[in-house]
Amino acid sequence: MPRRPHAAQADADDKDDDVEVRLEDQQRINAFGRLNGRMHDIEEDVKAKQSQYDLLDDAANEIILADDDEPIRYAFGECYLEMTKDQADEMLEKQKGAVEDEINGHKGELKKIQEQLEDLKAKLYGRFGTNINLEE
Repeated sequence: MPRRPHAAQADADDKDDDVEVRLEDQQRINAFGRLNGRMHDIEEDVKAKQSQYDLLDDAANEIILADDDEPIRYAFGECYLEMTKDQADEMLEKQKGAVEDEINGHKGELKKIQEQLEDLKAKLYGRFGTNINLEE
């Protein structure tokens, strides 16, 4: 006579797979998706700003090597301005500071988003267990 699994065990397996998705759960899932997308956008912005900062830093290093009496051509939009070495250095430092502030702002926003994502993950995994995958 073949053995059948215990009825209680079969019922427990079915209950694990059938978790009702409430409106609140769906809202959390949607919020997680939006925050995750925003996080990836901000990470790309940080990479772009870091690249811009590195270019500005390289330009500042090149100005250091320039002769003191030689005019510096400084790109401003689509045109070039001639200025002294000190003026160009000052402009670069201002630009570097502005880009650095933007990077720090993005990093602060990323930290807040990651905290919210962790909170949502904990709640959703607590409710759905292995029935939901919130990993990359």
